[in-house]
Amino acid sequence: MSKMEESNRGRPAGKRLSRKCPTAGRLALPLRLLLAGLHAGAWMTGRPLAGMRGRMAAFMRAMDVAACLRLPGRVEWGDIDLQVRDGRLVPARWYRPRRKASEDGHGEPLPVILYYHGGGFALGGHRLRHRYNRAWAQLSGCLVLSVGYRLAPEHAFPKGADDAYEALLWASRAAGSLGGDPTRLAVAGESAGGNIAAVTALRARDAGGPPIRGQALLYPAVDLTGRGGPGAESQPSLRQNGRQYMLTLRLLRQFADGYAPEELRMLPHVSPLLAPDLGGLPPALVVTAELDPLRDQGRLYAERLRAAGGIAESRCYAGMIHDFTAMMPGWLPEAEHSLRLAAGFLKERLYVPAHGGSLAGTAASTEQGGGGCGAAEEQGEGTNEHERPFG
Repeated sequence: MSKMEESNRGRPAGKRLSRKCPTAGRLALPLRLLLAGLHAGAWMTGRPLAGMRGRMAAFMRAMDVAACLRLPGRVEWGDIDLQVRDGRLVPARWYRPRRKASEDGHGEPLPVILYYHGGGFALGGHRLRHRYNRAWAQLSGCLVLSVGYRLAPEHAFPKGADDAYEALLWASRAAGSLGGDPTRLAVAGESAGGNIAAVTALRARDAGGPPIRGQALLYPAVDLTGRGGPGAESQPSLRQNGRQYMLTLRLLRQFADGYAPEELRMLPHVSPLLAPDLGGLPPALVVTAELDPLRDQGRLYAERLRAAGGIAESRCYAGMIHDFTAMMPGWLPEAEHSLRLAAGFLKERLYVPAHGGSLAGTAASTEQGGGGCGAAEEQGEGTNEHERPFG
């Protein structure tokens, strides 16, 4: 049974998820209402990064309550401080679905997903999307660690990325204390968290760190230069979608400025798309959205992973905007579908032996839903000088 068939099993016919994206350019009603209420990104643009946090936290909590994916089943959770090698404490919240009892009466150890939240490296938090994180645990059947990495601009690069990697090292040593299996690890994240997840995988490869079995990157910000590597010409989505869909080019530039100075943005651990070698990385799923400024860099990252000999599945959702998966999984079928797809992708890789061979459907990567997103590439429009690509 395919992942799509499994997702549709038990659904009423009218609510089944299709493999096809909706018609390109059609914006779902909940998204139209949201954008009208927020006036694109004007509700935050122009404020200092630290001054945006209160509004963003309130928005994330409200959407997490109103538009969460409601699933049956019990999930235990709690807060923990991860003690890392230099003695610091990295906060995290863990989520653990009900486990099957083994013969000795204890629950079986669960694979571990380290999840890194989005928010432009400066906003958001590891506890704000509580129901969303809980859904990850339910859909994946894994112990999920939502990591509270340090935020810019007070803690600019590499501090947040260091926290993320230290959390991975902690999980490889001590996940058993939470009922996790330290030998079965994966990383995931959305937006800036997708960047941090990708960088964590790169660091683990380069430093001989704990083996990672999979990475799920939701609309990741993998090129903070906005023009490096493949060049702005291969990222038309920056200009097409950088003005009217909440995540504007002005916000992107502000996030990049707060996270790393311009001279560091070509580094692979800041912009993983620009890494000279993407070979030897764990299998990846990259989710993108047609109306997202970051659409093309996510697509390019998946293409480069495949070109380097890796497994990289990619899916672009037509008619969707940045952060649709985490923002509205209970309201938008596409958001629910992408969440189930990402959780299922990691579940497949974490519930098989490390050297158990290829899984059906993963040996060859696919670019699904490309028709809707490809159509958007012909709809480019000019941009003002103050809204140039964010490098």
